Amino acid sequence: MEGIKIGRMVVLTIKVPEELLEELNRKVGRGKRSAFIKEAIIEKLRQEDTEETAELKSEIEQLRMRILNLEKAIKTGKGVEEPEAEKLSLLLQVCFDETDRLIVKRLLESGGATTKELEDVTGLKRRQILTRLKRIASRAEEKFGRRVIQFKRSKIRGKKQAWWIEASQLADQNT
Repeated sequence: MEGIKIGRMVVLTIKVPEELLEELNRKVGRGKRSAFIKEAIIEKLRQEDTEETAELKSEIEQLRMRILNLEKAIKTGKGVEEPEAEKLSLLLQVCFDETDRLIVKRLLESGGATTKELEDVTGLKRRQILTRLKRIASRAEEKFGRRVIQFKRSKIRGKKQAWWIEASQLADQNT
């Protein structure tokens, strides 16, 4: 649903449980509900990737990394460090779409990134990035049995309140 066009607005009335409305008001605020719901609907419609297509895209990305590694080895006599390529390959397995892959690549390249840095890279808003990171982190923990992507408030390598990939947690993964 790549080409969703927003044209003339119409009123949509929905029934939701009272608890859901209270939670929505608490998190978003009464004046911003419509915009939030509209964005959520659009985002949900754009998520047409199933787990099968996500796996296929992950495999394609793994092959692409191997090809890049081989091309670099042919040109320079040196390849990409195999452990880094392997870590990226493992992490790409939990990504659903290109944006997820972009976030994971950025985290792996720099070790960690703030939400603002990821905002600049992806073009998404802070809330969308947080939602994606939580989903990616949850899928990674499910797949690998340990926390691989974490949010840390303390200052690490010059970044405060950033998301980090715990590379040591991936070092002994053979899945």
